[in-house]
Amino acid sequence: MRRVLTFPVLLIALYIAQAVAVRAEACVADQKGDLVCGEGKGAMRVFADTISPSKQYGFAWRSPDGLPSGDDTPSSVENILIRLSDGAVLTKLGGEYWATGQMRANRYDLTAAWSPDSRAVIEVASSRWDSDSFVYYAVDGATVTTVDLRALVAPAMKAKLPARKRDGQAFRVREDLPVTLDARGHARFTAMVYVPKGEASMDYKVQVDIAPKNGKPAARIASMQRIKAD
Repeated sequence: MRRVLTFPVLLIALYIAQAVAVRAEACVADQKGDLVCGEGKGAMRVFADTISPSKQYGFAWRSPDGLPSGDDTPSSVENILIRLSDGAVLTKLGGEYWATGQMRANRYDLTAAWSPDSRAVIEVASSRWDSDSFVYYAVDGATVTTVDLRALVAPAMKAKLPARKRDGQAFRVREDLPVTLDARGHARFTAMVYVPKGEASMDYKVQVDIAPKNGKPAARIASMQRIKAD
């Protein structure tokens, strides 16, 4: 019988974003039906599959040069969490993913897992090998508080390896399996550590519980169960 371990590890929220959001302009649908907020160099394009259940928030991307046209490739891309009613930028995200409707960033992925009440979301932003940003965002009006889930989970998974094998291990949340966040702050996902271009990986089904602590969200690993890699 496989034993499920409980880790009394706590990770306190790293920071609180500015209480006053940076305003842009209302988000409107373009000719392709995608939401675009603002104009010119301040324009932002919303990722349709990241919109919250309440339809109030979503992930978007922007570039200092504005949104490209045609087959142009954007540079210095930022991913951001915005309020859709007025295009207000609530906080910067960790990823650099973009999609124009014609093209998308190569070897980059972005996932948003919202709580049912739209008061929190988990960002999974991955590049070719790693999940570079794996962060919980609590949304309270125009204030956003974060917890770095990668900083909590990746070291705990790598600690399962012999010390001599920990260097060079990549950490990745699996996008092909569900990432969920319920209204009680239970985050469930599958992640792996592996050597890039190697044949084997160590996959774990993980639950992280997130709850207020001294007025800020704190996270702990509730369970981490080894599973067979596909």
